[in-house]
Amino acid sequence: MKKILYITLTSSLFLTTSCVDLNQEPLSFITEEEYIEYPKDVASTAKGVTALYNDLWGGNYGFNTRLQRLNVSADDVTYSPTKANNPLGLFASLTPNISTNNDDFQNPWVFFYKVISSANKIIEGTPIPTEKPEAMQQVIGEAYFMRGLSYFYLVRLFGDVPLMLTKEDIKEGVPRTAVAEIYEKAIIPSLTRAAEWLPTKSRSGFSSTPSQWAAKACLADAYMTMAGWPLNKGQEYYAKAAEVAKDVILNSGLSLTKNYADLWLEAKKEEANEHMFALHHNAKQKTASNYGKSYYPADFSPNAGWSDYYASESFYLKYPNDARKAHNFMTEWHVSKDKVVNYKESADGLPAISKYYDYDDGEPGKSAQSNGITCIYRYADVLLMYAEASTRATNSVDALAVKSLQEVQNRAHSTLTKTTDPQAFEDAVFNERGWEFFAEMKRWFDLVRLQKVADVKPKEWASSTFKTHNHYYFPIPYQQILLTGWTNNAGY
Repeated sequence: MKKILYITLTSSLFLTTSCVDLNQEPLSFITEEEYIEYPKDVASTAKGVTALYNDLWGGNYGFNTRLQRLNVSADDVTYSPTKANNPLGLFASLTPNISTNNDDFQNPWVFFYKVISSANKIIEGTPIPTEKPEAMQQVIGEAYFMRGLSYFYLVRLFGDVPLMLTKEDIKEGVPRTAVAEIYEKAIIPSLTRAAEWLPTKSRSGFSSTPSQWAAKACLADAYMTMAGWPLNKGQEYYAKAAEVAKDVILNSGLSLTKNYADLWLEAKKEEANEHMFALHHNAKQKTASNYGKSYYPADFSPNAGWSDYYASESFYLKYPNDARKAHNFMTEWHVSKDKVVNYKESADGLPAISKYYDYDDGEPGKSAQSNGITCIYRYADVLLMYAEASTRATNSVDALAVKSLQEVQNRAHSTLTKTTDPQAFEDAVFNERGWEFFAEMKRWFDLVRLQKVADVKPKEWASSTFKTHNHYYFPIPYQQILLTGWTNNAGY
């Protein structure tokens, strides 16, 4: 029996305690014998595809919880300073530790590769009928999307990773494959095929499954990342990103939700105009999010939170005084029935993240099991990607770029950017992405591709692992290193 040693499945998949205290055991390995074909009709294939979204969620140890923990490395979200030996402090100081933080690397690795493995089964094992192939292609297009998305996250987090696209790739001694080759052979082809095969309206009718437009949003994002660090392909790839984003803007019929705060209302999460692809959470159906106690302060009353995440005070103070700021931050709260404190007087002295509070269904901070939506792409993303990519591609600011940026600012009731100076405009778009996507687990990736980590965290950068070893990658989980004998990323 040949075992693929770098994909471990895990037990204890349901969130029952603070995401700071997760204890998981390796359960099994993916083997060639488990690499089976899916049923061959559209309905049963769709069931297999739907399981991919649960794999990505990973019992909440996958995309939602761990991506936010890793994003503490950025400058928008931070950690509780009063928790003794808080492992998130190592991310904030840009000195991640392969031992202390290992679960934060192991869980994304496991679940992204679980998605890839299952997507490969669907893609390779499902025949497409010669007559009227469209229905099957649309379903398989979701598998291509999920494979491309998963590899896209893996290379941004870990750099060189194993390339596995077919059954023949599952064997002992599989090496790590260079980032450029993963883009060339897995990410771009998978997302391109997804954009070709997916329907213009998603299978579910809203963002719980991807449409053609979601695939194009991810494709544009991949091109923009290829233009920046580490591949640094520059203007040619910014032009590719701009072309794809422009197609979405002109042809998708998507639009911004009128009120920013409505994007985060439980009752409105199935609206299909802005959210393009997301994980949809339901605590009663045991597909919960981590938006419950994790985001409430430790001294919050009537239900003390876990204070896993706070807003960075410096980021909050720089944030424009617009409608988003009013929604995204809680700066005072009850610590007892009769006492309210400002965040500066609170136990942790930091503003709280209130972006997702509606998901507690009227019982603030009462439970870890929360509803909600973890949005991975929305239309605002596409507008800001076009504004940035088109400007960097041409070193000029076109009318659609200005319009796209201003649409986002108008919705926020923020000051409109009117400059057509390319550098000033690029700076405005970068800032706008920070404000718009606060605490949405995007900031670290923006800072890395543009190599702005040192700009926003100069003190931490000076003694960081990333500066010392000249890269921005987290370590390959130590279980994978022990099993495979790979050389880890420098510094780990």
